Amino acid sequence: MAVALHGWHPGEVAIQRHLGFADAVSDRWPIVAKSMPDQHRLFHTSNLNFIPVTVIDKHGRPWASIMAGAGGEIGFVTSPNPETLSIIAHLWNGDPMLETVASWMKDSGLYETDNHLIAGLGIELSTRRRNKFAGKIENIHPLGNSDFRFEINVNEALGNCPKYINVRKLVPFAHARPKIVYQVEHLQQSQRLPQYLIDFILNADTVFVGSIYKSQKSTAFQFPSHAGMNARGGLPGFLRVSPSDGRTIVLPDYSGNRFVSSLGNIEATGLVGFTIVSFTTGDVLYLTGTAQNIVGQDALKIMKKHAAITVMQVSGFTFVKDALPLRQEAGTSVERSPYSPKVKYLVEESVAESGDSLDYKAVLESAVQLSDDLAVFKFNVPPHKGSKKLEIRPGQAIALDFMDWIGPPQYQHMSNAKPSLINDDRIRTWTVSSAHEDGEASWFELTMRELKGGAVTGALFDILRKANKQYGSTITPRKAVAAEVVGITGDFYIGQDNINALWVAGGIGVTPFLSMLSALSTRNRPGRYDITMALATKEPILMVNLLRPLLASLPSDIRIGIDIFTHENDLQLDITQGKNQKISLHHGRIPAEYWVQAAGNRDILICGPGGFGDSATEGLQAAGVPLEKIQREGFY
Repeated sequence: MAVALHGWHPGEVAIQRHLGFADAVSDRWPIVAKSMPDQHRLFHTSNLNFIPVTVIDKHGRPWASIMAGAGGEIGFVTSPNPETLSIIAHLWNGDPMLETVASWMKDSGLYETDNHLIAGLGIELSTRRRNKFAGKIENIHPLGNSDFRFEINVNEALGNCPKYINVRKLVPFAHARPKIVYQVEHLQQSQRLPQYLIDFILNADTVFVGSIYKSQKSTAFQFPSHAGMNARGGLPGFLRVSPSDGRTIVLPDYSGNRFVSSLGNIEATGLVGFTIVSFTTGDVLYLTGTAQNIVGQDALKIMKKHAAITVMQVSGFTFVKDALPLRQEAGTSVERSPYSPKVKYLVEESVAESGDSLDYKAVLESAVQLSDDLAVFKFNVPPHKGSKKLEIRPGQAIALDFMDWIGPPQYQHMSNAKPSLINDDRIRTWTVSSAHEDGEASWFELTMRELKGGAVTGALFDILRKANKQYGSTITPRKAVAAEVVGITGDFYIGQDNINALWVAGGIGVTPFLSMLSALSTRNRPGRYDITMALATKEPILMVNLLRPLLASLPSDIRIGIDIFTHENDLQLDITQGKNQKISLHHGRIPAEYWVQAAGNRDILICGPGGFGDSATEGLQAAGVPLEKIQREGFY
């Protein structure tokens, strides 16, 4: 098959040198083919129900668009020959591709030729398989009802690294009703992204990256202009947003095939587009802006413990709800890539900022096992002269580094038998379940669940298993267990004034609310407190036992009702029933009418797995709660 490239372009060579492997990949460019092999053509036409593509707006900015058929079905792509893809796509208002269509319909020569460049990523999330293509839009045919046929000439094709893809099973969703919620063509320097969109970014585990290379006249033949499309994945939270300006997004670079084509395009043009999709709600966030790759010590000044990053300054964005005609199949879960490193934080975030100055150790004092995989661990924090105070607000989380106790994983490039060993820095983050409102925290408790195969939680729970005591017994470790306090993080906490709130928890997502309840029991400040908690759990007895003593310690003027939703049958529970504090038990999942009754004009805090949080958010919005009233904290 003919080769598409004449070599890596100057931007690719520059970033390859910065990252230290230019020599290793200097002769790998011939792997990019000039047309699609039959395997790629079959994959695009027979396996895919959506394709992220890069398009370029009238200002020369790249955007990542999403192409799919009207019903989200496979078969919206055909390939009459190795150089051609014919795509029948249903476009919704807000998708960047519509501007390309409009310019084409008006005058295909309205903008520079570069503006009809396109690149796409055929990605099958259920198998982690993906192939890339790039080329030019040759023609666009309107078909009616917002459907268009795109004729694309493909002049670059390449297989790609599946290492960080999070596995999902997607099914067609023909009832999408797209609605533009936010649309800003040019974000002013003083403007921030709306807080809801910042939370949307921080909860993402996948981002589609659009880029472009613009050739110079002197090297246009050797390095012609082209667009690029890629996907980056990680654990939820791997994308970070600068708290100080609310518009700077930091994407960590993870080790892959080392071609770094997307980074090379960014290196050459300083432009990038990020698009994030919620596969549970169909919401799509499109972002475009300027970007810079930062490597080495300069990167470490921005992101803690990560030496290669891409920093995007958002210049325009659009958020469309209920747009994607696909959804993650109900009842299925996300299979996280075992190669994804743990989330790294920005230096300016509290979790990282305090990491430079806290210099505290956390020493395990005792633990109480509640069930096979749930326990409360109490850590002491010995004082350290000259350190900044360790302050933890109710609902915040603490990041701990267990590297010295557990030891580093043995270095290896790949580990098929135990891939989670790769990139494991032994840093873990948990919500603190105890309350520490006044002054410095000299101890804290973590109510944690053991992660199957987890290096850190496995080691901590091994202490309990070796002690071999009954549930509820206090266990003291025989050998010292210590961790470095990296820092405190999270804006998910209660204030000091009046509280009128609905707390929504899924399973172990109850932990920040345990801390908040403990804090309320110690407050002597005047104020009105009216709280409803909705808790969905498979362990109602255990949760009641955790909550009952906290309710009993609350001042009598604090009103709180806890509604526990469970599928467990025939439960004999001692339900707390007081004047202003009570626990009520409900069978089944949280019904739609509950949100109408419970939300009112309350502030909403949601904590739980991603799917649970999405479902709760949808239910609350359907009940008329505006997005700005909803605050979420997710975990994996």
